[in-house]
Amino acid sequence: MMRRLHLPDGLEVFSLNADETRFVHREVFEARCYLQHGIELRDGDCVFDVGANIGLATVFFHRERRGVRIFAFEPSPVACECLRANVELHGADARVFECGLSREPGTAEFTFYPANSVMSGFHADLEADRGATKTYMVNSGVAPQDAERLLGFKFRKTTFPCPLRTLSEIVDQERVARIDLLKVDVEKSEREVLAGIRSDHWDLIRQAVIEVHDETGGLDQVQTLLAKHGLGVVTEQDPLLKGTSLFTVFASRNSL
Repeated sequence: MMRRLHLPDGLEVFSLNADETRFVHREVFEARCYLQHGIELRDGDCVFDVGANIGLATVFFHRERRGVRIFAFEPSPVACECLRANVELHGADARVFECGLSREPGTAEFTFYPANSVMSGFHADLEADRGATKTYMVNSGVAPQDAERLLGFKFRKTTFPCPLRTLSEIVDQERVARIDLLKVDVEKSEREVLAGIRSDHWDLIRQAVIEVHDETGGLDQVQTLLAKHGLGVVTEQDPLLKGTSLFTVFASRNSL
């Protein structure tokens, strides 16, 4: 399933799905989606990549600045194998953890979509996931009937148990002194990830970029939590996601 892929800018990566990898590459490398609204990366920074998937963001952070130290978390064994291969291929200074992050240690069932791995997660909802993907595709110019035809293939799934840890557990174990950028893209698990940060660890976090699913007040809760811990917050929604519950929150102790 894992194959080498050459991308338009000359970057070579291991990939599970060529079309999906090209899509994520455009977002991460071309649109620089994680370095918006004043979010910046400096030489020697420490990054937590939560929901690393196959590692495109990890590779981007590694290539963006010298000496960046990365902690990458991916619960899917298939995606995590690809993540490790990309870390090795690019020589990234990255510790890879095959687990999810949550409010407490444990185990939870993970749903993996092989043809749409970026939508995989612990809170998979087939109807909602199909709906969000169809809306994005139609907003991108795909005819509704064509989008509907593609959805059946994209959402074939497998499920399996995955271990959960807390972010603060990792901070303690790895003796992390600071987190210069906390990137979270975990398909409806973002509030659980943030709940696993002890109050005494919030001051370690300088910046965060979090994909938020605005369900049951999720966006307001995340914004309020970040502001409570002294981070300035900017929220935006990609125009192609209009009509979905997906937003991106940019938070920083710098001036945004």
